[in-house]
Amino acid sequence: MMKVLYRISQGGNKKFKLPFVHDKKLMFIHFIKIFKENEIFIFADNVDDDFYTFIMDNYNRFNSNNKIFRISLGNAKSFIHVTDFAINNFDENEKVYFAEDDYVYRLGANHIIEDGLNISDYSSGYDNPDKYMNSNEGGPNPFIEDGGETTRVLLTNYCHWKLTNSFCMTFATRVRTIKEDYTILLNYCQSKDPGDFGFFCQVRDEKNRKLVSCIPSVSTHGEIFLLAPFINWESEFIKSIINEIHFMNL
Repeated sequence: MMKVLYRISQGGNKKFKLPFVHDKKLMFIHFIKIFKENEIFIFADNVDDDFYTFIMDNYNRFNSNNKIFRISLGNAKSFIHVTDFAINNFDENEKVYFAEDDYVYRLGANHIIEDGLNISDYSSGYDNPDKYMNSNEGGPNPFIEDGGETTRVLLTNYCHWKLTNSFCMTFATRVRTIKEDYTILLNYCQSKDPGDFGFFCQVRDEKNRKLVSCIPSVSTHGEIFLLAPFINWESEFIKSIINEIHFMNL
């Protein structure tokens, strides 16, 4: 069972997201419910005392071991911090999931994302719609043409996967892999936000890393214009928290 390193803050960018994605308390409960079988390490970045107390109270409803760390680093620096934490505290063969706080999941996503590591170096539950937006028509990914990217489709115990060229900074890997790619990662974390596209393209091209994302998605970024297709994400979110709302100190 992979270790989970979850970064949460009270802030966030101004992107146009699903309304409930802006509610960090609800999103926290959602995440904990999806990954409750895993060992979760919480990194609370730039949060006030009330929010930190909320995190502790609700985390401890599912796990009595206190694995919550309060930091004040910002996006890129906090990612390096959690990467260092994984390298320094886990075995090199350990599977780890680096998670941001604005993703929505389907039930069972934790098992599927981990399963992707049986066929890859990096695994994501998010089939990003930008992989289907032609570059010459304004799509952000320069490798996309004729409605998609050059790929192969693979099959594991749970679903189909496709080889892809990049992820956002929510993904699974092994400690050994991220340790070997650390110098490249550090180079793309010198600004406020990590350069995810550049990092993944470089490790894919120079180190022959295999990246897979599942199809259809079991997770999505919360930005409305980049929701993974074919899934009612609001319904998936509600299913995960419907029995928890009355416990929450909102």
